[in-house]
Amino acid sequence: MKTTTYTPISDPARHTPGSLVVALLSNGSKTAAILAASLLLPITMAAQPFNVPCTAPDSVVAMYQDDADRLALDRTFRNGTTWTDSVVIDTAWSRTAMNALIAVYNSTLPARDTVVDMFNIHVFPWMPLRSFYVRADSSLPWMEELQLGNIPTGTPAIDQLLATYGITLTNYYDWTWLNGNHLAEFQTTANQNLLPLCALFAAQPGVWYAEPNGGCCDGNTITDSVYVDHVQLVYSRGWGGCPAGCMARRFWEFNVLPDCSVEYVGSYGNPLQLPTLVNTAQRPALKAYPNPCNDHIQLDGVGSNRIATVYTSDGRIIISNSVTAGRLDTRPLQAGAYWLRLEGLPAFAPLMFVKD
Repeated sequence: MKTTTYTPISDPARHTPGSLVVALLSNGSKTAAILAASLLLPITMAAQPFNVPCTAPDSVVAMYQDDADRLALDRTFRNGTTWTDSVVIDTAWSRTAMNALIAVYNSTLPARDTVVDMFNIHVFPWMPLRSFYVRADSSLPWMEELQLGNIPTGTPAIDQLLATYGITLTNYYDWTWLNGNHLAEFQTTANQNLLPLCALFAAQPGVWYAEPNGGCCDGNTITDSVYVDHVQLVYSRGWGGCPAGCMARRFWEFNVLPDCSVEYVGSYGNPLQLPTLVNTAQRPALKAYPNPCNDHIQLDGVGSNRIATVYTSDGRIIISNSVTAGRLDTRPLQAGAYWLRLEGLPAFAPLMFVKD
């Protein structure tokens, strides 16, 4: 399996040659000036606590890329930094978020299995990262070309935006109720801060509006706070009224240290409703019987000299004992539902079982 040290995904807008900026300024148009300014990357003024990079397989990095970029955007808007008006997402903050997310993913804490394997919690997609709409006068030459599926359109200002940010047309809507306007749906090749990108399109003559495709509602999410000596990640699961507005929520808090080690702070919030399904795609399933059990549970194919940790759904460890001939003593447990995690290799997905 290929393993990668995380670095931000490269795209044309993040590494724009100075010659392109000069060319845009020399164009003389308002659009070119705005676009050129958006490509001059601001300076990040933020704590960057990691002294070593946190590493993970490429598949894991890809799985958390949107989360890292959304956390970076959230911090950008929250703090009102100069990156707010940049189409490019703050790469340093995104890298910090990615390191923290990877560290929690790599940890062996039981609470990690709750937020990763059991609930598969990611940052709620409150802000789209690639898809957006543009509503404009359908008689504009570039809109007529888009309706035919033609890119470039022959309109320099529009073609410059499309080329610079790797934008493709995904749908074109000619609904009659738009009163002479049509709606073009676009997609960028890389994650972007879509609000300033939409502003560049909205500044074009004949455009009624441009806006991200989506951006609402409520559900499971991750939030972060960046300090000089650690990053705090809080995973939460919401239920009851989601996605309109979750009425209940459970939180799991982690501190990620500069060496990528992780401390579990604790869990709080509403009592958790136990799920009936666990995402086990990353690891093979653990076979165990009887389930429900009484005084013991037998684990197939695990051998001896393995430590089995039993914990509740909110991450509280109940017992941590050696497995003898694949047999785990469950007599100390009170009746209820539990999760079982095996330490060491081969790795198995956590198992939910019931003690009668």
